[in-house]
Amino acid sequence: MFLESMFEKRNGTSLSDPPNWLVNMLGGQQTSSGEKVSADTALSHADVFACVQVLADDVAKLPVRVFRESEGKIEKRTKHPVSKLLYKEPNIYMTAFTWKKLVMTHLCLQGNSYSYIVKDRKGDVVGLIPLHPTRTHPRIDPQTGKFWYETVINGKYRELLPDEVLHYKGMSDDGIVGKSPITVIREQIGAQSAATKYNSRFYANDATPNGILKVPTQLKPDAKEQVREEWEKVNSSEDIAVVDAGLDYESVSMNMEDAQFIESMKFNKLQIANIFKIPPHKVNDLDGGTFNNVESQSIDYLMGTIQPWVTAIEQENDVKLFTESESNKGLYTKFNTGAMLRTDSKSRAEYYQIMLEKGIYSLNEVRELEEMNRIDNGDEHRVDLNHISLSIADDYQMSKAGGSKG
Repeated sequence: MFLESMFEKRNGTSLSDPPNWLVNMLGGQQTSSGEKVSADTALSHADVFACVQVLADDVAKLPVRVFRESEGKIEKRTKHPVSKLLYKEPNIYMTAFTWKKLVMTHLCLQGNSYSYIVKDRKGDVVGLIPLHPTRTHPRIDPQTGKFWYETVINGKYRELLPDEVLHYKGMSDDGIVGKSPITVIREQIGAQSAATKYNSRFYANDATPNGILKVPTQLKPDAKEQVREEWEKVNSSEDIAVVDAGLDYESVSMNMEDAQFIESMKFNKLQIANIFKIPPHKVNDLDGGTFNNVESQSIDYLMGTIQPWVTAIEQENDVKLFTESESNKGLYTKFNTGAMLRTDSKSRAEYYQIMLEKGIYSLNEVRELEEMNRIDNGDEHRVDLNHISLSIADDYQMSKAGGSKG
């Protein structure tokens, strides 16, 4: 925090929100429920943890490769240094899966993910070192427009040029810094936390609600204290409380069912999932779920949630990880989103069948996706003969009938 304060005193304007640093340091901004919530503490909330883990795992498991497009032909470049970093080992501390999962965790909680791009003397990328979002900040000089990043690496303050930082970002209102989703769902997280604490206290008290003993006559102070002591003594053990004649017990605690306690927790859970664009079945909410609508939600999740994230990551990779010469040669990175179909053999088979019939995939391309050896004559693309161009439809029908157009 001292370094962050020091950063603010240097020349340059922060493009992030400095008050949020202080809020996080103090445990987060207080919500209407009385609970404090910050991006750092949000992960301790079960529903947020579930949503972040789902997104992080689903993106992390997608393999990334380097491709080259030249003269209409696309070829995989598995031996390119960037391909090795993104597919196998971005740094000596992490596998590609671990690094991608950390990237998505930072994006979901902080709205930004930063990695230091390590290059050798030739300018080739040889490593990607994650930088913590709370200690990495974009800066811009209001006089010159110069843009750079300030961060801490190995305990030392560093200033990095834009092409030295791989910066993935979520939704942004300036195009430079992403906004944390936690700021949007802070109230829902606070309400869930308060409800969870109430539930815990309720069961910690042996599920015995708070209440009062009503007496038909006025008691002296000593008598009141004696009744209270006896009541507490009996209820602190497993004995049965005996209420003397004339005493009536009345609960003053909130009745969970009457207050729709469970429904309110479920509502907040779905709101949190909605902000992260996670379908209910992915967070184990199967109420109203059927095979058909779950399958439909899974497709929508791939196209509406996963695809935008991977597209943003791919474009940042293409700008920062290749030299100008490599970009001019058509090099780019690509996630294999088809890998998400591997857990469903039926959907995978149907997908491949459609791609083969349309001529989009060849047999060898399908076999590569299934990590199978190539076969002879497997590179040819085939199409269904029943599908023809509208411009020759009449001639095609006439030829089948054995005639010709007059």
